[in-house]
Amino acid sequence: MAAITLSSTDRLTAAELVKRDGVSDDQRRIIEQLAVTNEMLLDAPIVEANDKTVNTQVIRTALPHGTKRVYNQGVGTGASQTDTIQDVVAQVAIYSKVDRSLVKNASNPQDFLMQEQAAFLAGLANDMADDIFYGDHGKDPAGINGFATRRNKIVKDLCISMGGSTANKQTSIYIVKWGPQNVKYIYPREASGLGVQREDKGVQTVAAPNSGEFEAYVNYYQADYGIAVGDPRSLIRICNIDMSQEMTDAQAQALIKKILAAKAKLPQGDGTVSILCNADVMSIFDQATLSKANVVYTSEDPWGRPVNMLRDMRIRRCDAISNEEAVVTA
Repeated sequence: MAAITLSSTDRLTAAELVKRDGVSDDQRRIIEQLAVTNEMLLDAPIVEANDKTVNTQVIRTALPHGTKRVYNQGVGTGASQTDTIQDVVAQVAIYSKVDRSLVKNASNPQDFLMQEQAAFLAGLANDMADDIFYGDHGKDPAGINGFATRRNKIVKDLCISMGGSTANKQTSIYIVKWGPQNVKYIYPREASGLGVQREDKGVQTVAAPNSGEFEAYVNYYQADYGIAVGDPRSLIRICNIDMSQEMTDAQAQALIKKILAAKAKLPQGDGTVSILCNADVMSIFDQATLSKANVVYTSEDPWGRPVNMLRDMRIRRCDAISNEEAVVTA
């Protein structure tokens, strides 16, 4: 099947921007590794924050209304209602320390070193993903407000319950409309490499976990990230999906119908729509592709990667979404 044509939103994703000048091989590799364990980065537009490490947006909460008139009669003035939202950029960093002797004795030292560093990058990606979904800036000023924090109670059309009631055995999916005016991934203004960097510190003498010291290749990794929601309708949570037992076919169909109903509430206009879920929910969509009568099917994203689709929505795996969420209430 032919790849989907790049949309205006796709042209702003990490998958596209890493191809541009100004992104080093190191930064490209880091971003690609981060997307392996956090697939939302394949669809999220990545945009500079407009105020250093804070992104300020004015959102419209109500539209002005005109006045019906006849000839020679005047009309009144109208004004829209707006609100200001500020989203912060957080930073996560890690040092990788790989024993020099291990690298030296490997059959391919350079490949071995890169494989070892990949584990640190995976850990970095997991930290970011946890914050993107469950971060609470009010409780932890170093973090951001994650999706679950933004949609932490049942609200019509924004946070929808599937009716699960088993304590701490729930999960959620998120329907996200990505776009510069909708939901976007942000990084600090004027930061290079889309907000990620690696510093090669060379071989250093480092402390061992138990006692003593050893020689190690040391690298410093840093990622600056945030989520900005320009239009609140662009982020919908379907919560209280009970994971205490295996989902039946009828329950799976009910979930798909709920997603399709929620999709109709997204704002109109350009933008990529993603369904974010964990591996267990992803398997439900995988099984749904086997049914000819189902609206779930396998296609390719604009970069040739296979992806499950529900109508025109891309289903992305994000394992940071827990199966042990509390029941969300009004």
